Amino acid sequence: MLLSLQRRASNGGTIGANYTWSHCIGIDPTANNTGRGGPGYLDPNDRSFDYGNCPYVDRRQIFNVTAVVPSPQFQRPMLRKLASGWQLGGIFRASTGDFMTVVTGLDRALNGQPGSAATPTSAANGQRLNQIFGNPYGNRDSIDNYLNPKAFAQPAFGTLGNIRPFSIEGPGYWQLDMALARIFQLAESRKLELRAEAFNVTNRFIPKDPNLNLNANTFGQITTSGDARVMQFALRYSF
Repeated sequence: MLLSLQRRASNGGTIGANYTWSHCIGIDPTANNTGRGGPGYLDPNDRSFDYGNCPYVDRRQIFNVTAVVPSPQFQRPMLRKLASGWQLGGIFRASTGDFMTVVTGLDRALNGQPGSAATPTSAANGQRLNQIFGNPYGNRDSIDNYLNPKAFAQPAFGTLGNIRPFSIEGPGYWQLDMALARIFQLAESRKLELRAEAFNVTNRFIPKDPNLNLNANTFGQITTSGDARVMQFALRYSF
C-alpha cells in the first residue's frame, strides 16, 4: 500500500510525503536443493522449512518527507546578491527494521550445513535455533541487550531448530539529509554552482542488526551502526 501527497507553493517551494506499508514472504532465493549457486535448503525434503519473510527488503513501514524551499527575493541590491537565489532541500526518512534469522553457530543438525556465516543473509546460511520464549527481545532500546539470549536454545544434535527464517524484526531508524545550493549566472553562457550537502544531519546513531550467532559472546548486541554525519561541498563552473 502506498500513500503519497505533494504540494507546490507559489514561491516555488515544494513538499512531498509518502507512506508505504508492505509485506514480502517467500522461500529464500539463495537456497536450492543441489547446493549449486547457493548453500542449499536446511531440509532438502521440505522447501517450506525455509519459507518466511524476505531478507532485507521486508520493511513493513517506510515514511519519507522531501522539501525544497527557495530563499526570498530581497529588494536591497547587496542583500539580493548575497542571500537570494539559494535553495534549501531536505529528505527525512523513517523505517521499521528488516527481519533477521538467529543461528546456532554450530552444525547441530550434523548434516554438513553451515552453522553460521559472517553475515547470515539467508536462511540457509545458518542453522536456526529453538525459540523457547514468545518474546525474543531483551530491551529494544538498548544496544547491549537487543535480543534476549535466554529466549533461545540450541537444538538437540541431529535436529533442526523450530524458529522460522527471518522472523525477528531488527531495529528501525530515522535519518535527515539536507542540501543547500545556488547557481550564480556570471555571463550569458557561464555559470558557477555552489552546493553543500549533509547526510545524517543530526549525527544520530543508526543501529544495524545485532549479532545473530548464539555461539558468540556478543549475541543479541548491536556492534555496528550506519554512517555518522557526512558533509560534502561542491563547486562547479560551466561554460
